[in-house]
Amino acid sequence: MRLLRILLIVLGAIISLPVLLFSYLYVTEPVVAARFVEMFTAKEGDYSALTPRSAAVGDRPYVFSRAKDGEFTITRDALSKMQDYADAHNSFSLIVIHRGVIQAEWYATGWDAARPAQSQSMHKSVLPLLIQAAIERGAIESVNDSIGGYIPEWQNDSRGDITIEDLLVMSSGLYAPPFSINPYSDDFLVLFGTDITPVLLRTTMDGVAGEAWEYNNSASELLGLILERATAMPYAQFLEEVLWGPMGGLRAEVWLDAENGKGHSNCCLITTARDWAVFGLMLLNHGARDGQQIVSADFVRQMTSPAATSPWYGYQIWTADPGGENPWLSLTKGYQRTEPFLRDDTYFASGYGAQRVYVVPSEDLVIVRMGPSRGPSPVRPEWDNAYLVNTAIRHIVP
Repeated sequence: MRLLRILLIVLGAIISLPVLLFSYLYVTEPVVAARFVEMFTAKEGDYSALTPRSAAVGDRPYVFSRAKDGEFTITRDALSKMQDYADAHNSFSLIVIHRGVIQAEWYATGWDAARPAQSQSMHKSVLPLLIQAAIERGAIESVNDSIGGYIPEWQNDSRGDITIEDLLVMSSGLYAPPFSINPYSDDFLVLFGTDITPVLLRTTMDGVAGEAWEYNNSASELLGLILERATAMPYAQFLEEVLWGPMGGLRAEVWLDAENGKGHSNCCLITTARDWAVFGLMLLNHGARDGQQIVSADFVRQMTSPAATSPWYGYQIWTADPGGENPWLSLTKGYQRTEPFLRDDTYFASGYGAQRVYVVPSEDLVIVRMGPSRGPSPVRPEWDNAYLVNTAIRHIVP
């Protein structure tokens, strides 16, 4: 009887401890507590957890050309199959652009061209262009700069010797923790906290900078911190001024950790599939829009080329990896493929849940696919990362 009583007391403590911890979190950090709850309860398309936000708004919208009957350069049958594939894999949107002309634009029920979606880590691929813009303005000297010059808190230890390029190619040597739902852990707080900078600055070394590739969300957040410090501008304002406005994006919303706080640069840019299509076209056109150079063409080539530390990654963007060496092909849902990309120059911005902007320069092709971004498995397990690209390429009209 005594043993049973002890067991019941222990069981009660185990059950009540999470409640007590969450109650304490709610009292001390009500915003973090609310974000924690909304992470599990918010419906897809509800971005109330991603507040506050700051907008980057363009004033020169990109005007798309659209194929008419007799003008399609990808067969209608192939476009129909691509749309069916997108629909079968719970997509919100699919846009296919070939030779600068929209071949197909499809939206699921409840979605349309004006409805924004959550991009997850596709946001990372915006960062290199902002870094280059800061270089061209003289706010940053070079991607070879040691980050200790921008993060004085790290000047006197090995973390300060990491270069901006090491961060860009995910080879910083910094510890990359797996995502945790423990609201007291640093890996949770770096995303959901109300002041993420001190959390970022607690990141420790776990390797040697420049030696090995390891996907690391904190590296992207550090790049955003460097941008804000180097330019002395809020992230969203700099994004609007040097990229989103000039390229013709309509509106992108940057999630902030707090009012007037740091802009998240690792994920969660909220914008439309069409704006991502404009982004893809700008990359395809070597950093230009309508003949106006927004960012250096040489930099775009450098950004979209495989890094020395991996054949599958450039500057915060994924490359074709024809050898299939990328460990994420088998370890991470949404990256598997049944065959290599048909063109080795394919590269793509990528976010959790198979958010994608595929660009194939040799075929003058851009494909945008967006879909669910929440939950343990928002993309169906049979998703083939090469299907949309290869189907389009195989059915280009001669």
